[in-house]
Amino acid sequence: MLHRAPFRDLRRRIFSTTDMRTEIRTVTAQDGTRVWQLLGQLAVTYRPDEAAFAATFNALLGRKDTVFLVATADSAAVGYLLGYKLPTLFANGPILEIVELVVDEPRRGEGFGKKLVEGAVTRAWSDGCIEAVVMTRRAVPFYENLGFVRSADYLKLKSPC
Repeated sequence: MLHRAPFRDLRRRIFSTTDMRTEIRTVTAQDGTRVWQLLGQLAVTYRPDEAAFAATFNALLGRKDTVFLVATADSAAVGYLLGYKLPTLFANGPILEIVELVVDEPRRGEGFGKKLVEGAVTRAWSDGCIEAVVMTRRAVPFYENLGFVRSADYLKLKSPC
């Protein structure tokens, strides 16, 4: 869970980068091949299916309830983030749930993941989201460094089909 306070001046920090070759932008249809390649570095529990990916990828483009961003360096995609703006009763408004974040392994540690999260959170705040949440096991220190705090366990139940 992340509250608004740590990101008050976020817009100024994100877009005042001195590296003009770096961009955080909304994913487009042209990013599909690269997002598919990056997904292979993220998926450890599931085996992505290319046909299912293509159908889902295309369905996500342009959705108002989705934050789907790509980080580029010198015009090449080096990472992406997928999140959903969900209406809630418990939070008294919508929340942003970050469900996928991956940066190309050779580019990790260069700040692309941070910029993707900050870009998603900035969009969520401007769309009226109350908080941002993420479920993770392996990246807890990364998110804590961005101001997220532990608040719950994550449980799942797979379909028997």
